Amino acid sequence: MAEIEWDFWFSKPYVYTWQAAALVHGINPKQVKFPVRDAAGELHFDQSNFDGQYAEFRAKLDLLTEHAWIQNFSAQNMRVDFKRFLFWARQVRKWDMPTRLAAFAQGVDLDSLDEVSEEKVNALREERSTLQLIWALRTLLKDHAYGKTDRELIYYLSKTYPDQPGFKRLALEMKFAEALVASEV
Repeated sequence: MAEIEWDFWFSKPYVYTWQAAALVHGINPKQVKFPVRDAAGELHFDQSNFDGQYAEFRAKLDLLTEHAWIQNFSAQNMRVDFKRFLFWARQVRKWDMPTRLAAFAQGVDLDSLDEVSEEKVNALREERSTLQLIWALRTLLKDHAYGKTDRELIYYLSKTYPDQPGFKRLALEMKFAEALVASEV
């Protein structure tokens, strides 16, 4: 098996569950053929990719899949938040893992991950407020001579402020559409 490019994996915010289980075992996910999913959604792997460690790999994969949602490291589409997963694998499960992976996992600070999540939530709230303001202003501008329809207003604004990137036709169309959706929530 080829050596694992740890820096590549450490830079990824999300990995597939099977990739996380492989990395914990020191198996290079890039050398594993992508699994086949059967009609029931079960993943099937070519066992020759696991250098005799398939049973251990599968046990860890099943365990992490069962705990991903409960332990708050689940992501969409069979993926996990890699840092949160590593925290759980090292601090909670106390799994043995390759030295580089263990050192990286040791440096994961759950509190700082939670702070980043809170910052993202606040940014989304601010964006929603901005979009609601845009829609409120759009509603007021319906009385403007060039604002009877969105198309007229977009044309007027893009011609009046041609040097402003936010007033380009496509940008205005997108913002108005986003603002309409935000105002309906």
